Amino acid sequence: MDPFKTFRNIVFFQELSDEEINILVSISTPKLLRKKEKLVAPGQSFNHLFILSNGLLRCFFDDENGIETNLFLPSEKEAVIMESPESYSGEIERKYTIEAVIESQIFLFNKSEFEEMAFQHRGIYNIYLKSLKQIISILKFRTEQFCSTSPHSRYEEFLESRPFTSQNANRKYIANFLGITPNSLSRMTARIHRKRNERKK
Repeated sequence: MDPFKTFRNIVFFQELSDEEINILVSISTPKLLRKKEKLVAPGQSFNHLFILSNGLLRCFFDDENGIETNLFLPSEKEAVIMESPESYSGEIERKYTIEAVIESQIFLFNKSEFEEMAFQHRGIYNIYLKSLKQIISILKFRTEQFCSTSPHSRYEEFLESRPFTSQNANRKYIANFLGITPNSLSRMTARIHRKRNERKK
């Protein structure tokens, strides 16, 4: 694997110069996560940023009843510079797990080192800022969805905007991400298939 070529092929890095790509390569650590392997677990220290170059991850926490809640399902199609959710709010207690849904290739960056490079190179600073804005936008969209749309509408939008995730993620994870039960998801899927078949007739 040629890290430079890999980074150059990541859409999110397209605006970077070759020099900036080489800088990121020099401070990155590649890591292959096998299916269901955890990158971060509750209580663990994690002072890194990372980008997903291939695969699919899920970021979840357990509620007070021990039930998992999936906050993010990032795929290689929606790659941004990410970190553990607690890092965005400065929380010390770590409750989130980041786990590979399928075999996934990521690149880790020491957070302090990455931010130091961002202050020195405008391109790196811009993609870091763009990443933060994109994550805020995703959370805003999800909040608005849960407040104003039906579960069926959420599922239809999910299928349309995230075909890679819908094809590769466990249906239990998708249902939880959408705030519905697996049985409800199965009924919605059956209705959508019936409608599509009726249109073909």
